[in-house]
Amino acid sequence: MKERMNHRLKALTTALCVILAICFSGVLRISSIPSVFAFPDETQPSEIQESSGSNQNESSNLMDALLDPTPKNLPQVEAREYLLYDTLSETMLIGNDYANSFQPAALTQILTVLIALEELEMSDTITITKKMYESIPEEFVRIGFTEGEVVTVKDCINACLLKSANDACLALAIQISGSESAFVKKMNQRAQELGCTSSHFTNCYGKADSAHYTTCHDLAIILQEALRHSDFQTISTSASYTLEATNKYNDTRVLNNANRFVSTPSTAYEYYIGGKTGFSDDSGYLLIAGAEKEGRILVGVMTGASNAEQRYDDMISLFEYCFTNYSTTMIDSSELNVKVDTIKSQIEKSLVGTNLKITEVNIEHISYYSTYQSLSSGGYSHEIDLSTLLIDPQKPHQVFQLPIYRTFSNNEKYEIGHMIVTISDTTYTAVETEEVEKDKSMNIKSIIIMSIAIIALAAILIGAIAVFRRMTKKRKFNKNHRNPRIL
Repeated sequence: MKERMNHRLKALTTALCVILAICFSGVLRISSIPSVFAFPDETQPSEIQESSGSNQNESSNLMDALLDPTPKNLPQVEAREYLLYDTLSETMLIGNDYANSFQPAALTQILTVLIALEELEMSDTITITKKMYESIPEEFVRIGFTEGEVVTVKDCINACLLKSANDACLALAIQISGSESAFVKKMNQRAQELGCTSSHFTNCYGKADSAHYTTCHDLAIILQEALRHSDFQTISTSASYTLEATNKYNDTRVLNNANRFVSTPSTAYEYYIGGKTGFSDDSGYLLIAGAEKEGRILVGVMTGASNAEQRYDDMISLFEYCFTNYSTTMIDSSELNVKVDTIKSQIEKSLVGTNLKITEVNIEHISYYSTYQSLSSGGYSHEIDLSTLLIDPQKPHQVFQLPIYRTFSNNEKYEIGHMIVTISDTTYTAVETEEVEKDKSMNIKSIIIMSIAIIALAAILIGAIAVFRRMTKKRKFNKNHRNPRIL
């Protein structure tokens, strides 16, 4: 009797599992039916038609080449490597060996300070521990923090930017990540996020290490990001900072800015807005600085200078050369409207007699571009390149990316953006949309029916189990009454 009941229950369970598997596979199959129509916002990469032409002056915001590789009447500088970078247009203007790797020494601290500004509050307190200073070489600059001393984030950032204090820098790193090694991982990650492709950091303050390196370009974009913080600009252009008495130090400590753009009248620069100095035996005298003039911000990076004071004069000369010889202009979308409308009209005329229509037009362009001052003052016009516009009348959906150029009076042109045109067969779209909607409706109905069937089958299984349990209990009861145990 028991074996027959077990056999029946097993058969019922197996059948139910098979039915459930079929139902679930049907649901998965229905829900994973691929779309048979590419809607206008589903652009396939193969459908984009791009210009293959190359011009050193096209796409002026590209970072792989100088705007002017052979500048005329450039002032002579002693630096081994240097770069002048326009932050608005993200253009490298002039430079020399700017892609060479070098050890950044104390310029490293700019990245540490940047991360501190992003993750900490200036009023946050830091309790100094031994690991915040004991690993720093004896000859390195320090404030002289002691174990248990409580200072603020503001104190540490001022010490970094004004005095290159390595213990203050290490304190920030450990406060943020718990250890210097963990913070270094954060440094490398943040550098990659900013677009630094040729940098690797092994410590937070600039200790010499062959595996600790960067380039002029990478440092320029790190400073560009740091200058977005008003606290960075305010601190790095301050003449001095007073570190008030702490729980471990009874007197005030005055930190004078070591940067001669601020501290020395003979090398002061009125447009200076922030930066950092550095030195190492390997890299010589280093300087990175930002300068703002008439709303335009340039960043200069200089390495390998042989004279501490001369680097300031050389940087000023390079800043003035770039402010004078190159201009940066904002691109107003409204300037492109007439040309875009003209091109759109031309395309629409070519589609007469077909079912194809322009269903979408988007304009993408850079916000700023830099060029020679002589070009920008001579006027310009706009062109949209139609050479890649090859429309297939049999294709129901096509997307074209047409380059937009700004052409100057000497016929030199810069690629400043793209006109993205979507062309579709509107009748095909309507039919396919209707079919897709029908499929969706049928899928929903099928899923509802299957869900009801699953619930019903589950109820049957539960009922069968309950019946089986009652019959088992009854059989045990009868058996016990027929064969009572003798105590």
